[in-house]
Amino acid sequence: MVLNIIPDELSEMIAKDECIIIDVREQFEYETGHIEGSVLVPMYDVFNDISLVKKYDGKKIVLVCSSGHRSYYTGKFLEENGIENIYNLYNGLYGWEIEEKPLI
Repeated sequence: MVLNIIPDELSEMIAKDECIIIDVREQFEYETGHIEGSVLVPMYDVFNDISLVKKYDGKKIVLVCSSGHRSYYTGKFLEENGIENIYNLYNGLYGWEIEEKPLI
């Protein structure tokens, strides 16, 4: 099950070094701002080569995108392919910025 989390929950996970953050947006979107420490793996790259994310299996994987939609569907795809501990940043980076969380 893909679990939605809110920005404060993700901030806690980051502070405790409990997760890997995967940004599923496109390169040009990532370059406009992203969460520090996040790894860029665009959604269609995940769909074409699941090993790009499978290497993080066993860790808490938090998926992010602009609004939370692409990351949620990517999470469902990963779940259907046997990867567990998938989290989705609810409302994506839009919600992250509303909560005045930092992007680099």
